[in-house]
Amino acid sequence: MISLENTATMQMIDTIKAPSVNSHITVLLIEEVPQSTSMLKKALSDFGYQVTKHASFHDNIIEQIDIFNPTVLVIATDLPSGAMLKELAEINKLLPLPIIIFAEYDSPTVIENAIKSGVSAYVVNEILPQRLQSIISVANERFKAVQSLRNELKATKTQLESRKYIERAKGLIMEQKHITENEAYKNLRKMAMDQGCSLAIVAKNIIDVCQLLSDTKTSY
Repeated sequence: MISLENTATMQMIDTIKAPSVNSHITVLLIEEVPQSTSMLKKALSDFGYQVTKHASFHDNIIEQIDIFNPTVLVIATDLPSGAMLKELAEINKLLPLPIIIFAEYDSPTVIENAIKSGVSAYVVNEILPQRLQSIISVANERFKAVQSLRNELKATKTQLESRKYIERAKGLIMEQKHITENEAYKNLRKMAMDQGCSLAIVAKNIIDVCQLLSDTKTSY
């Protein structure tokens, strides 16, 4: 089982005062068998992190995250199972947060699958307590970078969908009112202003109404 080095390093950590800079970071710690003597839990606490819940592999991780709303998820394991990585992938979709795995073993396939599942840091072999802060900091920054990219892609996709709705709605207005594209756009913009909605929402409503009318005519 993964463990912290408990030689001079652990003696040194006992003399370190917990930095207040980490007090705002809450940790959900998952270990196979949570114990009060957990070296990892002690190291996290000594460095000022708040371990709000020390759970086991048998606990529902998604449920624990929903309840305790941690800043970081830390998992200590010999080797993450396929079921665990599947659950982490689900977490990454529903309740994304930085995920750190401390493992005894690794393999290229496991690490690749862990990264795909949303793991921000995968640390192998014994943990040096003084590295905890840098590991958590790097995991946080990597998570922020991935989320920023994801948000940019989502925004781009939304913009493309909005343009498609607007173009389609203009075409329907032009067809019904026999007006030019520019006039159809002005009509669309006026409706958006009158309704206090975005062009995309008004365009989608127009498309839905026209589709409904078309389906009604077809049914007769």
